[in-house]
Amino acid sequence: MRKKFIIVIFGGLGDLARNKIYPVLYSLYKKYRLVNCIKIISTGRRPNINKEEFYMILKESIKSEDKNFSALFDFVKLDLEKPEDYINLKNVISNYKDEEYIFYLATPPFTFENIIKNLGEFLKDYPNKKKIVIEKPFGYDLESAIKLNKLLKNYFKEDEIYRIDHFLGKETVQNIFGLRFSNIIFEGIWNRNFIDHIQISALEDIGVEGRLGYYDKVGALRDMIQNHLIQILSIIAMEPPCCIDEKAIRDEKVKVLKSIREIKYEEVPNFAVRGQYKGYLKDENLNKSNTETYAAVKFYIENIRWDGIPFYLRTGKKLKKKETSVIIVFRKIPGLFSKILDCIPQENIIGFKIAPENKIVLNFQLRPLGGSILSCPMPTSMEWSGPNIEAYETLFLDIIEGDQTLFIREDEIEKSWEIVQPILDFWKNDPNIPIYESYTYGPKEAEEFIRKDDREWRYL
Repeated sequence: MRKKFIIVIFGGLGDLARNKIYPVLYSLYKKYRLVNCIKIISTGRRPNINKEEFYMILKESIKSEDKNFSALFDFVKLDLEKPEDYINLKNVISNYKDEEYIFYLATPPFTFENIIKNLGEFLKDYPNKKKIVIEKPFGYDLESAIKLNKLLKNYFKEDEIYRIDHFLGKETVQNIFGLRFSNIIFEGIWNRNFIDHIQISALEDIGVEGRLGYYDKVGALRDMIQNHLIQILSIIAMEPPCCIDEKAIRDEKVKVLKSIREIKYEEVPNFAVRGQYKGYLKDENLNKSNTETYAAVKFYIENIRWDGIPFYLRTGKKLKKKETSVIIVFRKIPGLFSKILDCIPQENIIGFKIAPENKIVLNFQLRPLGGSILSCPMPTSMEWSGPNIEAYETLFLDIIEGDQTLFIREDEIEKSWEIVQPILDFWKNDPNIPIYESYTYGPKEAEEFIRKDDREWRYL
């Protein structure tokens, strides 16, 4: 029989809880995946809110009046900065003497230390099994990430810590793993002999509306590249693990991160470019800001499989289109074939579209129907589309089951910060930031950045 558990949500009145966590928990409940969940305790510091008002918030979040689901919930008023408030929470969870505790920090990053310290202190009195789930950003830079990891390890073991990255729960991202290792034709060409370069993109057509307090302190590099896109890179580039085992898979991902060529401070302009959309200052009522809303970085992985192959990672806001994708661009065909065909066919690509659709695309060349044997081939594509299963649903199930495969390990998080730290340092000291027009493809410097390598940005 599976272990019974309770879930404690810090930040239970915030956007993440209302927009993601409650709907996901309700979906799992309807699928009978929460049968061993005894209680869900939500916390918040909003003054004068009672349980009835909380149930109204919950009802609005899940778009249902399901009283059986609502009955699972309890609400505890908790100011995260007041140690005495944690006594209220301690008194509530003391009723659950045998259950496993799952603590979910759906709160801003500046609250993490207070929660970990206060939670860790009173948990010393409880022998219950426990798990703690932490949202990104995990730290602000390498130094703060190391400090946060040390604090966590004072109170929790590594196998109790779930550093969440919701991109890893997305179906298409997991299909990168499946496509490679389930099909010998792809794994056989997944290397420097056949691949020219790889592009990983997270592009948005909206600005930073309503997120000024968070975003202007963070920027595009920290917000997307340091975590989401580098995690995708590690899945694309990893070696086959010895077995389907969470430690083996995460070990291979860390090996990739350790193999990324160091970008020295003075080399940053050759490996990274940034931009800020026009009107950012006006939109956010700022007088001055060097925060980037667009970032593109080029990484090299120094191992036998990927030596010399660039990985381009980019992200931006208020761009011409919304697209999160991975595009594997294969090498051009040898010149001899171009002479035979009297044309140059386009490169083959494998594309993984993560948002807004869930899709895999294979682009190749075929002779046109009715053409001669030497006709110039025409671009052809095969597509697979699947349902968009909510990433948080996948990850919540893994937390319940105790599977850490899709969560970030201590050494992973620190290594990813180490990789981007020179770029952060250089941009901090450089007051010049290119400005780009809203709803374009980004700054012209980004076009020049990839064009100097005789390549171009791709879209699916």
